[in-house]
Amino acid sequence: MKLMIVGGGEAQLNAIRYGKSLGFTIVVSDMDSNCPGAIEADVFVKASTFSYEETYLAAKKEKIDAIFTLGTDQPVLPVAKTAVALGLPTGISVDTALGVTNKRVMKPIFKDNGIPTCKFRLISTETKPEYLEDFNYPLVIKPVDSQGQRGVYKVDNWDELKGSLPDVLSFSREKNVLVEEYYESDEISVSGWVDNNKFYPLIITDRITVSNGPHIGVCISQEYPSKYLKNYEDEIISVSEKIVSSFSITNGPVYFQMLIGEEGLKVNEVAVRVGGGYEDESIPAITGVDVLKLQFELATMGKVDNSALKKYQYPSQSVGAVIFLFTKPGVVYSNGDMDIVKKIPGVISGKYILKPGREVGNRENSTARAGYIALQSKSKNELEELKKKVYSLLEVKDVNGENILCDF
Repeated sequence: MKLMIVGGGEAQLNAIRYGKSLGFTIVVSDMDSNCPGAIEADVFVKASTFSYEETYLAAKKEKIDAIFTLGTDQPVLPVAKTAVALGLPTGISVDTALGVTNKRVMKPIFKDNGIPTCKFRLISTETKPEYLEDFNYPLVIKPVDSQGQRGVYKVDNWDELKGSLPDVLSFSREKNVLVEEYYESDEISVSGWVDNNKFYPLIITDRITVSNGPHIGVCISQEYPSKYLKNYEDEIISVSEKIVSSFSITNGPVYFQMLIGEEGLKVNEVAVRVGGGYEDESIPAITGVDVLKLQFELATMGKVDNSALKKYQYPSQSVGAVIFLFTKPGVVYSNGDMDIVKKIPGVISGKYILKPGREVGNRENSTARAGYIALQSKSKNELEELKKKVYSLLEVKDVNGENILCDF
């Protein structure tokens, strides 16, 4: 069977390797012919993961039998459209795929279905400041059809907003920009699976983020279980189920980002794919549910063996975290020995991403990650001690021999 994975970045590597281990011929598509997946794939085709036309033509030419993406938002729509056009299995409809990948469509669905979210409006370069008179600064502006915190800014006044628009639009294929009232809050993420319209929660994590100047929301770790489970668990599950029904999500992985502050819970955005924070490694370790196996079953057969979903008793009693590594600006000269780190009890997996010679600028979005570590322990105290031990061994050195890893 010939299976196409749309995207050849770090987030897709485990799927590529897993598919090959099962005996599939793996076709990888990506605009970057130097992406890591290009080397690992049986067949590589250069095609924009954002483009339905390029994805469809590549899939048709290769005569694929199945197609999916994971770890990244925007390819979800081209994948769904391609699967429908070729008569291949897909867990969701094209309309659903559009709703979960374009905030111009997503946010009104929230509003129409009573899903709590921040006050929002669409603007363009022609918008006058009077159009936002009823909004309270600071505001957050973001592309309607991008991913990975690209082009997301927090602005304190109209002049800052107007000055940021060109950069925001540079990450978009549309002429509109989403404006939201900034909500002082903590972030959580909900990972789960939908099987025949039924939502199965898997893990709910605290999404620890940092800001860098006007850039906000860069995730530095996801920690399980969320500290908000005690007071918000029922509401989180209820809202998640409402999202599933409102967006007509029939089958497949889901990843929801929510905000919790003084005004309670609000939904930031939703996605129908395995998360891009190495959830394909952390979720199986924490829950025993192999989401990568389920993804392959759904893409190849149109259904999954749901026995693991039914067997899993949510919530898991495990404690864990996925830490994302970032560096100070500089040029990478060498990385430390990750094999030593991975031998520490409690380390699920880990990897350095930036190759020697890579120049690193200011941290603006998730593309600046220098690596990751997935951890698991029996308690929060044990987890904190494990973090300290791991951080003491991590290093990314610059040309001057300085360890430029950030220790948050």
